[in-house]
Amino acid sequence: MNKITETNAMVDIGAVEQYSNKQLAKFIIPTLIGILLFLTPIFVDGRMTIMIALMIDFANEFSKPIMVHVAVAVTILPAVLSLIVKYSPLKNNSNAFIQVFNPTNGWLIMRILGAIVMIMVYLQIGPEGIWHRNTGGVILYDILPILIAIYFLSAILLPLLTEFGLMEFVGTFFNRAFKKIFGLPGCAAVDSIASWLSATSVGIILTTQQYKNGFYSSREACVIATNFSIVSIGYAYFLLKIIGLQDVFIAWYFSVAITGIICAIILPKLPPLRFKTHAYHTGTKNALAADSDTTGPLFKQALGQAVNRAEKAEAPLILLKRSFLVAFDLAISMYPAIMLVGALGLALIEFTPVFHLLSQPLVPLLQLLQLPEADKASVALLAGVIDSIMPSILGASIESEVTRFVLAGVAVTQIVFLSEVALVLMRAGIGLKLADILLIYALRVLISLPILSVFAHLFVG
Repeated sequence: MNKITETNAMVDIGAVEQYSNKQLAKFIIPTLIGILLFLTPIFVDGRMTIMIALMIDFANEFSKPIMVHVAVAVTILPAVLSLIVKYSPLKNNSNAFIQVFNPTNGWLIMRILGAIVMIMVYLQIGPEGIWHRNTGGVILYDILPILIAIYFLSAILLPLLTEFGLMEFVGTFFNRAFKKIFGLPGCAAVDSIASWLSATSVGIILTTQQYKNGFYSSREACVIATNFSIVSIGYAYFLLKIIGLQDVFIAWYFSVAITGIICAIILPKLPPLRFKTHAYHTGTKNALAADSDTTGPLFKQALGQAVNRAEKAEAPLILLKRSFLVAFDLAISMYPAIMLVGALGLALIEFTPVFHLLSQPLVPLLQLLQLPEADKASVALLAGVIDSIMPSILGASIESEVTRFVLAGVAVTQIVFLSEVALVLMRAGIGLKLADILLIYALRVLISLPILSVFAHLFVG
């Protein structure tokens, strides 16, 4: 062992020895459990996944017979209770659970309209375009039943990543790289990994929690949520399988990763992200944030930040209660919103020429990029604004592998879509409005298209 290695080892040992076993355990044990659940790839039946994804799949499979009915209840009952609370003395009650049923007027209207559409779809009444199996039926039977497990398991278990020092520990090591490349604090790396290995909503929930705890400014939270909350590897493979290109997954995912990095470098320099405020939800930046300026060896800085954060962690029951409320509020807000936006959007695609007409300006661009069947591809591409699964569903009938390669790639790199992510972002309260989200979607698509086209011609052309 050379002198430099010996010195570093001594520094590391010294950094550890200044803390008691109890202090180290409070950081290490929850962190290791969080890493095992959210960040450790495992192979099951020949596919790569993570433990939290298996837990979500198990919960969904176990509860599958009742989840359609649960989705109906979660959409309709809270809308009724919200009306009662909003127009009664209960709206002044400070109880956190009651206040979940006291949303802003905009979200109250969303809950009511979503509940009405849910009744139409469930009972198959009203215009067929709303409740048809390819429109509202897709939302009720294919999308909503799987979301509640994601919301609750993610929100309840995410404190293992956020409250016991992992963000500070990792952030210290990635601080310089993330700041130099993306202009973001190093702990954003954990957000991107959690989302990459689990689900988009997991990354957004994590980012929101960090913003509300004062670790991210509004601008940082907006940048992270719209650039690093990419769909999981498993879901990306699912999209590619639908469109029939699973045999080129490695080359395709490499292309998607490079495209996503380029988008993350360019997009924050453009409106609307460029002009988002640097204000913090708590008024000031959390002093425990891992990107604060410190001196000394990196490991010592990282361990100190992590142990200090773990010391400040709330009691498990308090964290559990708070996480449950976060998940419950998210579910009763998102279910009616997803039903409303998703059903109406799919109805427009299925039964009207609206999307065909709106997508026509994209045809010359796709032709310029030498993508065959540009007319069909333009509709599939624009349909991604409704849900990320739409480009794969509509693009599966396209013969050109090059075009399908690009459509599946854009479905992942666009990140934003109205049936879920856009609504979660607006609900998060990090400073994004619908106009911002739609502009970000358009910019991500326009940036991604030429890059993915180059890769498509290279790998499958």
